[in-house]
Amino acid sequence: MPSPRRPSPLSRRGALALSLHTVGSMIVVGAAEPAASLAIPLRRDDPARYQNFVVNWDAGTELLCAVVSTPADYARLFHPAPVIGGKKPFAPPDTAFEKEHLVVVARVVGGDGGSVLTIERVVKNEGVLEVRCRFKPSTAQSSFSIKQAAIAWIPACEPGPVTFIENDTTIATLDAGGGGWVLPPLPAEPPAPR
Repeated sequence: MPSPRRPSPLSRRGALALSLHTVGSMIVVGAAEPAASLAIPLRRDDPARYQNFVVNWDAGTELLCAVVSTPADYARLFHPAPVIGGKKPFAPPDTAFEKEHLVVVARVVGGDGGSVLTIERVVKNEGVLEVRCRFKPSTAQSSFSIKQAAIAWIPACEPGPVTFIENDTTIATLDAGGGGWVLPPLPAEPPAPR
């Protein structure tokens, strides 16, 4: 039986160089990720689950971003849409806001239904909550427009800065700690009847 062939010193050096190059590449790739970045658990929800609609906002923008932390804020942002025979709830139960906050991105889009708006992930990076979204507008022409929303639940956290990033571009920054939970600010509510 022939004896096994020993690798030449050159091939051993080549293997060592390849190993060091691979490890070095992994270190460089690992260094590109911010050390302070933390993925936040996310639970996407379907806005059609509730019998309501996003309120109208400033006509100067087609975009609305919000972090809803109370039932009162939810009631300001989403209004009930009662219909005969409707069996869906108008809003999530008030207890849902005890442990979770609702992240909302809404857009005015063509009414053909071809646009896609999703919340992909949420991370905390250097004390800032980053909501990463994807928007693919419809290419079809439409004679009317609708409001489309993407919503997701995240664990309740201390209010602070929240940056919304859509298609890798920053689209809005809220100061949730300073009371800026929605952008653009909603119109003032009419006074309650006496």
